[in-house]
Amino acid sequence: MVASKNFLTPQLPLAESGELEYEHIGEYRSLIKQNFKNLILTIPGERMMDPDFGVGIQKFLFEQSIGEATSGINSRVGLQLGQYMPFVKLNNLLVEEGEEEATLRVRIFYSVPTLAISEYINLSFGANGRLIS
Repeated sequence: MVASKNFLTPQLPLAESGELEYEHIGEYRSLIKQNFKNLILTIPGERMMDPDFGVGIQKFLFEQSIGEATSGINSRVGLQLGQYMPFVKLNNLLVEEGEEEATLRVRIFYSVPTLAISEYINLSFGANGRLIS
């Protein structure tokens, strides 16, 4: 490991690196984004020691309308941020049909005022509810 660099955590998904055993995150912007994405994609009950952790966004993907999905996701993200990442401010959340047939795209815009960070997360889900990107 190179002593002059600061590493906060391994990057997920794990990827091999030539310099280190695994790629690492060394800046808070990327760390917050990774943690927020994990919060969104984790299904409540998946973490045995903290069964309330997670938005479980997949369960909202098959709502009757995009409006219902947006409302449900927005509510759950707000609650989870308040509990697990209170330093993050949810600015906007968009749920829309993807460009490919039977796909859904979720875009979450957020900020971290104390660090002057504005960022977004872009997620696409297939008809089976699996994450495409």
